[in-house]
Amino acid sequence: MTTQTTSNPLSQEQLDFFRANGFLHIPGLIPAHELEAAQKDTEELIRRGLDEQLDDPNYCYGADASDQDRQCLFRLNNLISHFGNDSFKMLLAYPPLLRAIGQAVGGDHFVPSLHSCVFKIPHRGYPVPWHQDTTAVHRFPVFNVDVYLDEATTDNGCLYVIPGSHLAGHHGSQEWVESWTQGKEHDAPGAIPVVTKPGDVIFHATTVLHGSFWNRSDSMRRTIYFHIDHLQDVNLRPEEKRNMERYLSGQKMTADAIALRRANRPEEEAFDFKLV
Repeated sequence: MTTQTTSNPLSQEQLDFFRANGFLHIPGLIPAHELEAAQKDTEELIRRGLDEQLDDPNYCYGADASDQDRQCLFRLNNLISHFGNDSFKMLLAYPPLLRAIGQAVGGDHFVPSLHSCVFKIPHRGYPVPWHQDTTAVHRFPVFNVDVYLDEATTDNGCLYVIPGSHLAGHHGSQEWVESWTQGKEHDAPGAIPVVTKPGDVIFHATTVLHGSFWNRSDSMRRTIYFHIDHLQDVNLRPEEKRNMERYLSGQKMTADAIALRRANRPEEEAFDFKLV
């Protein structure tokens, strides 16, 4: 039985839970001091786009839940390739996080290929309805790593999941989604909230039905997302959908982030990341 160690942050029970349920909540994986710089940088980036809608495709806006005529900032894309803050690279390269991802993919080569910050503004947050992510899966697991910079509660728009829904495979149509949710939101059949603290991490399979609803509280909810591609899945995709360019780009960003962290944390055992 796999136990939690420095080299193996996840136990076999956690890995089995992830496979069976399509999500895994890992409390306290990242300590508070590792979050501080990313918290500061995301706060500054978000503030830039709050007062006026920026002409920048990496700033994502949608209709506000409480006022459809008002645009609401809800996401920053390309945290590393566009914004490039060292804080995001240092967080990505945190060794226990990468080791946990490595366990989840069974030791296969992987890259965090997309890096975003998703957030919900107090009393305004953009709701995300029930969905599967668009990525078709050829070999489990393809998943997102959600690093929580703030507490997430049922009041401020935490993640909801329907455990086990990933086992039905990738569908994505609205009719299929509603066959599970019956058109409901947080009260959909089988839905559970995943309440988190800062430093908690959630792995959620792209095919698990998930959503988050609007923020009715006074608190901000920020989450950094790293989308994980792994080589066995990529190689099984049809050639026209393989997107090795994205994989190789993610590989370079990961290697550069690890090099930055090694330079800043020479006392730390860096994640052993190999190039393909």
